[in-house]
Amino acid sequence: MTETETETSDYSACYDPDHDFDRWYTKASVDRIAAWITPGDRVLELGCATGAMTAVLVDAGARVTALDRARTYLDRVEARGLTGVDLIEADIEQGLPDGQFDHVVAANVIHELDDPHRFLERCRNALAPDGHLHLTHQNPLSLHRLVALEMGLISDLSTVSERGRNYSTKRLYLADELACMGAMAGLEVLHREGVLFKPLPNSLMETLPEEVIEGFVRVAHHLPGNCAINYLVLAARPAEESP
Repeated sequence: MTETETETSDYSACYDPDHDFDRWYTKASVDRIAAWITPGDRVLELGCATGAMTAVLVDAGARVTALDRARTYLDRVEARGLTGVDLIEADIEQGLPDGQFDHVVAANVIHELDDPHRFLERCRNALAPDGHLHLTHQNPLSLHRLVALEMGLISDLSTVSERGRNYSTKRLYLADELACMGAMAGLEVLHREGVLFKPLPNSLMETLPEEVIEGFVRVAHHLPGNCAINYLVLAARPAEESP
């Protein structure tokens, strides 16, 4: 990644995940991830941003190593005063820290990467023998995208919106594509579900009462294939089973 690309991809000056509607994705996703955490577990969080997810992982009893490429985001994590958290300023596409972790959390980052397959291999290598990779990603089949397609606002479901391009989105992946990429990296899917049923774009969702949005969070299990976020939990295959 060139210096110019790095500067362009650091959107911390214009994106605040504590206040943007995306905070709902973070909350709904980490509530599911935290259910897999046992107190004392070692967690590697990739792309921690302002630490909203980090704080929930700590509350669940995890010891967290949190990475982000933006120093301004890491400063905000540090300001939370969380215990048991090690912060690392690094680009996750350049490599991951040494060590074996009970959980690797890659929440909504894979769409920004030039080589997602290599990234998943690194995640696999960072897992302890019984560890889990928690992978979340925007769902191209989200209801709001299907509506946009029928209205002619996007040409096909793989279209990256202008907002997405502003936040370094390179492409979108179906849940089955993520599962296949995981398999090629020696990972198998243990669990998958949808997170937050989203019928409208962010700007309109933001106008709804919070209790309505909470309802969309709770209803996600009824229509997992058309939620805003795909969530997969993967584990490393034994070496002899890896493709």
